[in-house]
Amino acid sequence: MSVMTGRVPRAFLLPAVLGLGALSLASASAEPAPMTASTQQAEAEPVAAAAAGLPFGFYVGDEKQATTSHVAKLGSDITFPQGRFGGSLLGLSGKVPITGKLVIPSTSSYFVSFRFMPATGTVELIPDGDATGTVEVKTGATTNCKAVGTNLCGDSDVTNKVFIKLSNVKVDGKVLDVGPNCRTAQSVAVNIKALMPLGFPAPSVKATSTFSTPGFTGCGVREDLSPLLTGLVSGPGNTLVTNLKLRCVGSGPPPNGCGA
Repeated sequence: MSVMTGRVPRAFLLPAVLGLGALSLASASAEPAPMTASTQQAEAEPVAAAAAGLPFGFYVGDEKQATTSHVAKLGSDITFPQGRFGGSLLGLSGKVPITGKLVIPSTSSYFVSFRFMPATGTVELIPDGDATGTVEVKTGATTNCKAVGTNLCGDSDVTNKVFIKLSNVKVDGKVLDVGPNCRTAQSVAVNIKALMPLGFPAPSVKATSTFSTPGFTGCGVREDLSPLLTGLVSGPGNTLVTNLKLRCVGSGPPPNGCGA
């Protein structure tokens, strides 16, 4: 993951809202017209639209490659249900900022602790703010975007920060009461680098990230179980692999646009 669910016009459309104010000169000595509330709103709308950027969305995980995290210390994989990433490109040429939100449903996992003891639990990824990064926008189905087969694509470098929360933990069939607030003390930074298609039809794109899991805190009701879980799970060398599949681009209506 850190870290990190289809609709877009078949022919890619770049939505833009451009306001052109009419300049009226009654005479060289005429006083300028007062700024009314409606005039201020009309001038502000194009600025707000430009700042909002180009919306887009991806499914995170598909039938070919679900979102899967390998926990190095346990030697086990955790597979998550399909999630979604919704974001906005704050520009349409060159390297531009990107913001977005990653949502991945929780999952029940099975693994073996101490190399012989079966354990189960619910794993939840809780976002720590918005995803941030940059995307270098490229064009050309036979040049920069040839690898994804679209006329518009983006070379992305995006970081998602998430807390890993554990609940419903059982070890060898017995409840390990970790309480309601058992999670990593710091968020996990999952960096995703991939060439993303920004037009349709679009193939799925595989993305892989390596990350370290911090220690746990807030685990345990009758006793502090945080050191136990930290020893079992936390450490470097964990991986997250998923397929990103474009689901929408632009502010148009579904099924291809990201609008409501």
